[in-house]
Amino acid sequence: MRLPLRTLTRLVAVYLGVLLVIVLVAGASSNKLTWEYAHEAVLNIRESNPVFYAELERNATREGLTVDEYYYRILTKAKGVETDNLLLMGIDLLRKSFDYYRENPKYDFAHVIKVTLAVMGLAMLLTIFLGLFLGFKLANGRFLGTVEGLARFFNGLPSWWIGAVLIAVFAVELGVLPIAGLRSTPPKEGFGGFIDILWHLVLPVTTLVFVYVWEFVVTVAHEVRNELGKPYVFTERAKGLPEGMIYRKHVLRNVSIVLSSFTVQKFVEMFTDYIVIDVLFGLGGLGTLLRASFVRTIVPAIGVVVRFDYRLFFVVTLSIATITFLFSLLLELTKGLLDPRVS
Repeated sequence: MRLPLRTLTRLVAVYLGVLLVIVLVAGASSNKLTWEYAHEAVLNIRESNPVFYAELERNATREGLTVDEYYYRILTKAKGVETDNLLLMGIDLLRKSFDYYRENPKYDFAHVIKVTLAVMGLAMLLTIFLGLFLGFKLANGRFLGTVEGLARFFNGLPSWWIGAVLIAVFAVELGVLPIAGLRSTPPKEGFGGFIDILWHLVLPVTTLVFVYVWEFVVTVAHEVRNELGKPYVFTERAKGLPEGMIYRKHVLRNVSIVLSSFTVQKFVEMFTDYIVIDVLFGLGGLGTLLRASFVRTIVPAIGVVVRFDYRLFFVVTLSIATITFLFSLLLELTKGLLDPRVS
């Protein structure tokens, strides 16, 4: 096995670039939050403590600042925040956010990550397995054109629509599968609990597989067809090598090399759909937390007010970026194992 150093370096560079963008946006958000807090605090001081407000106003005027600007400087100086450096502000916000959610019993990030990896892992494994199986079967078949049409059709459909149809048919109409959630009520324990979780994952995983498997089938079928037309296949057949061995030893290996790169691209796309599916089926993964970062509060005089939870949003975003990076890294290492020519 030779490590694909160029590809790995490129992946690390992309991840670091994404990480830098997240940190800088977090820094800008932290700056905005501090400004908003300073403004609200000054308004509260003016109403509740006029004497202190008058002192703040005198000090701010002496330095040529507004009261908000002066109080903002007091806050940032007290916290030791470098307000002129968005990178440091972003790192500080992310560090405090991770510490906050690690100690907050309301959020179990270990469980959230496990749910996300379980759903994404099962969906991707089934998609790859079915893509390889059907792709080899249809490589020289007459139904490949039909599958290409299905790939275009499902590629244009939103995943939540497919999920809603599956819920309507199998959960509501037939009543054979659960509508949402991860466990039954009351929850089962032991091996029965494990089977219960898998039973609840049938519809969300099927939805993701249904959206992406057709493109995998088409890609594998075309690659198999190309491989079967190459000279080395004719040479192996002339040697009397069994057809099954030719498929397993050569064709499957070469197709897997191409499929690994295709899988990285589709994994990123599937993650976007997973976030929607996670909310639709109430799985409690990263999609649910991302939705929770938009806090909805009912104010009688106004209606529904949406407030943005910056800390939760950036923690979830960074988690998604890291999972995608690690999965891409794993696939590139797999490609290096499959193809000794990779350097």
